[in-house]
Amino acid sequence: MTIIKQPQSRRTRGRRPAAGADRVRPALLLVALLAGCGPGPEPEPVSTAWTRIAADGRTVAGSGDAGHACVFDRRTGLLWEVKQRAAGPHRFDATFSWYSDDRQQHMSEPGTRDGGECDLASCDTQALVEAVNALGLCGRHDWRLPTRDELLTLVDERLVTSGNALDPAFFPAGPPGEYWSASTFRLYPRSAWVVSTANGLDRAELKREARYARLVQGEEFNPRKPNVE
Repeated sequence: MTIIKQPQSRRTRGRRPAAGADRVRPALLLVALLAGCGPGPEPEPVSTAWTRIAADGRTVAGSGDAGHACVFDRRTGLLWEVKQRAAGPHRFDATFSWYSDDRQQHMSEPGTRDGGECDLASCDTQALVEAVNALGLCGRHDWRLPTRDELLTLVDERLVTSGNALDPAFFPAGPPGEYWSASTFRLYPRSAWVVSTANGLDRAELKREARYARLVQGEEFNPRKPNVE
């Protein structure tokens, strides 16, 4: 088969692209790419996986301050203490120094006994754990101080700019502030990690200082090996 080439006209023969055409095409491509790089969907509230639990272990229906004593997180399998306005071990504005006689936890620096202000005989984190376990909050007797990673699972990034990163519909009492974790700061064991519910940030604090504390119950949650709902 014979292929016949169409002769070029004088108008097209040897014509070069218009000046700047080689720059226009990449620019148009960049615009198209940027158009598809807009903000993604807003993250789902962490509280969508939370359930209110009464002091006797029953599930509580309702919203806001429903008189619940605990919050269960289906994502992590953890049960959280809810602070209350009444006097007692769950008082919302009580503070505690960090103390533990667990060598693995305190890393040679057990902390300070009775360095906070609360309604217990001794205002430190170990005394709080012992008091809450004696009462059997929400039907459980194995409450503990949460790890740094566990505390961070409560932070709702959508609420950080409001000054309270915890959903007040589930944790209605308790001023935003720094809460003790069970995690000792390895580089300086006289300190332990705290997590702020005001801005969702964490930092190391001296164990002798007075900070808030919120207890947790359940198998330790590891974000690198998350539990399945």
